[in-house]
Amino acid sequence: MSSITERLKFLSDKFDIFDSKCLESKVNKLNSDGYDVIKMTSDDDDCLAIVSTIDVGDKVKSYFSISKNMFDTMVDSDPTPNKMYTQWMLNTFQRLLKNGKYVEAVRFGVEDLPLAKEYLGIFEANKRKQKFKNLCSGSYVLKNISDPTDINQYKSLSQLYDAVDPFIVRDASGIEQLLYKFVDSGQAEIGVRDRKYTVYVPLTRDASVVFDSFANWCTCKSGNGMFQHYTNNYKVPNGKKSKIYIIINNEFFSGKVNDDSLYQIHFESDQVKDRKNDFSNTSLYDKVLMNSDGLSNYFQEILLDLSRMVKSVNNNQYLNHLIKFGFSDSLFEIMEETTPIIIFKDREVPKMGDLSKFKNLETLEMNNTNLVSIHPSVCTLQNLEVMVVRDNKLTSIPQEIGNLKKLVFLNILGNKINEIPDTIKYLDKSNGGCLHRVAVSLNDIGDDNYQKLKRLLPNTQIVDPQ
Repeated sequence: MSSITERLKFLSDKFDIFDSKCLESKVNKLNSDGYDVIKMTSDDDDCLAIVSTIDVGDKVKSYFSISKNMFDTMVDSDPTPNKMYTQWMLNTFQRLLKNGKYVEAVRFGVEDLPLAKEYLGIFEANKRKQKFKNLCSGSYVLKNISDPTDINQYKSLSQLYDAVDPFIVRDASGIEQLLYKFVDSGQAEIGVRDRKYTVYVPLTRDASVVFDSFANWCTCKSGNGMFQHYTNNYKVPNGKKSKIYIIINNEFFSGKVNDDSLYQIHFESDQVKDRKNDFSNTSLYDKVLMNSDGLSNYFQEILLDLSRMVKSVNNNQYLNHLIKFGFSDSLFEIMEETTPIIIFKDREVPKMGDLSKFKNLETLEMNNTNLVSIHPSVCTLQNLEVMVVRDNKLTSIPQEIGNLKKLVFLNILGNKINEIPDTIKYLDKSNGGCLHRVAVSLNDIGDDNYQKLKRLLPNTQIVDPQ
C-alpha cells in the first residue's frame, strides 16, 4: 500500500467517511443507538455530512461524519501530489460543523473548494519565500498566526486568501473596456455610475467571471455553475431571476486594488461581501453608500420595489437590507396607508419616516429600535391615541405634539429627554386634550422636566415605574 493510500485511509477513518449509498442505513443505525441526527445537504439534496448528538449525563456530545463524495472532492482540490492539505480542508469543514455554522459549512463544501485548490496551490508555491513570511508577519489580519508556513494555523479559507492575496497575478488594465463590451452585447448592465463608483450587474456567467483574479467570490470563478445557481435558484418575489450587483470603486480601473475596491451584493441569499469574500465585518453603508448619493438612491429604489412585492413588513429580507443600508425610514413607505396600528419592537429602526399619510393611525409603538427622533409628521395624525417610544435614543419631543388632541397614552420611558416642550400642555384634558397617562422616568428626564410635566399636565396620571 502506497503512503498516499495509507494517508487517505487514515483520514477516512479519522473523519468517519461514509458512502452515500449507505446513508439511510447509517442514519437508522444512529437513531437506533439513541442519537439525534442532522443531515447537512446541498441545494441539490446531496448529503455532505451527518451531525449526530447524544445526551451523556448532563452533557450533549456531538459526532461528525463526512460523505465520501465530499471527501473525494477535497482530495481532488488538494493540489499537492502527496495530498498534504486534505486534512486541513477536512478540519476546516468539521470546525464549521462543530461551531454550528451549518450554512457556512455547506457553502465551504459546495462553493469554496475550487477556490481552496487555487489558494493552496499559491500557498505551496510561495510559503518558503522570505517575502511571503514578511508580508504575513506584517499583516494585521494574520496577527494570530505565528508561523505563516504552517497550513494548520489558518482557521478559514478567508485567512488563507489574506496570506496568498499578494501573490495572485492581476492586471486591471482593460477591465473597464471589457465590462462595457458585455453591456453592449446585453450580457450586463451598468446600474449607476458616479464620480467614485460604478454598479455593474452581470446577467451571464461570462460577464461575471471578469473578476476571477480580483475577488474571492465563487460566482466569478470560471468552470462552475455558482452564478447560475444564485440567479436561477433564488427568485425575486415576482418569480423572475435575481440579480448580483457588483460595486466597483472607480480607482480600480486605474490599477488600484485594495479590500474596498469591490463589493458583491445578492439580496435574495442575504450576502454582502467585500473583495475577499468577507461579509461578517463589511459595513457597506459606512464605507460606500454614505459617500455616494447616486448609489444610495439606486439601491434604495431597488429595495423599495422588491419590498413592495413582498407586501409585508414581516419576514421581508429586502426591508432588512434597507435597514442595514441606513434606509430604515423606508419601512413606512411600503405600509398600507389605511393601517390603524404600527408596531416595531427590538428591530433596528433609528429613523422615523414621514407618517402623514397614515390618517387612520391609532397606535404607534416603536420600542427598543434605536430611534433617535420623532418625525414632526406624527403630530398631524388626528386619530392617534397611543404612542409608545420606550427604550430608544430620543433627546427631544416635537413642539407640535400639542396637536394630538386624541392622544390617550404616551410612553417615553428609557429616553434621555433634555427638555419637555411647553406645548405638551395642550394634551391635558384642561386644554381640550384626552391624555390620560404618561409613562416616564424621573431618572431619564431629570427633576426639572419631571416637575414641568406635572405642572403642565395637572389632569394626567404621571407614571414612573421606578
